[in-house]
Amino acid sequence: MRKQTIILITVTALIAILAFRPVIDNDCNCDKVATEKIIKSKDFNKLPQFYDTLTDDGFYSLSAADNRTLWYRDIESPEETKFTNLWNDYAPNNYHAAHLDYIKNYEGKDDIELAFQFGPNSDLWAYHTFVIKKTDCCYLATRTYFRHARFTRKSYAIMDKSQLDSLFSVINEQPVLPPDTTETFDYCGYFCDNRNKKKFYINFEESSILTPVPNQPDTTFKQQVPRPEINRLYDFVDRKIKWIQTYSL
Repeated sequence: MRKQTIILITVTALIAILAFRPVIDNDCNCDKVATEKIIKSKDFNKLPQFYDTLTDDGFYSLSAADNRTLWYRDIESPEETKFTNLWNDYAPNNYHAAHLDYIKNYEGKDDIELAFQFGPNSDLWAYHTFVIKKTDCCYLATRTYFRHARFTRKSYAIMDKSQLDSLFSVINEQPVLPPDTTETFDYCGYFCDNRNKKKFYINFEESSILTPVPNQPDTTFKQQVPRPEINRLYDFVDRKIKWIQTYSL
């Protein structure tokens, strides 16, 4: 009888503990309003050693290494910086976009979930650059257009995890290749995927397919068009991400 009573008390106590145990939510919920306040703060993403003392003239006296540091900081900044309009194709130490350096710069960075770059295209050797950075419980996505070694457009978006997961799903459909050891000048997309610890590229030109030219009676005439999965990638980065443009030259 005594043994049975002890068991009963123990079970009752366990039920009471479970009933009053606080529910712990381990999910990090994306608050886009709060994240917007973070990225709009005056000191967000600044490098004090440059911003506090460097003049426009001094910008062109920087070493190539310091100029590169500022370039990468600029493409991670959602809005125009103090130096955005100073890059050009003429100052010797001004940075020029390069695929291999891009993935080298972002590989292994814990706060950068994904970084990728498309280019160069026929619009004066232009590159689209994208950086997706964990910011609070959301992801700050920045997009820049770097044309003829000048920034001509900047925009940003705030994404939640489900949106980013959808982007990764589209990327996983792609015909990817391991990075070349030499720079490729076809129109390509180079990716640094730190979530999955991978780096790879897509040769958009070689991944195109030949189809008949619309409204052309002679079907022997063909045109190159992107494969369907690549069109889905283009569509996602252009339309599914709700970009807010902040700079245009």
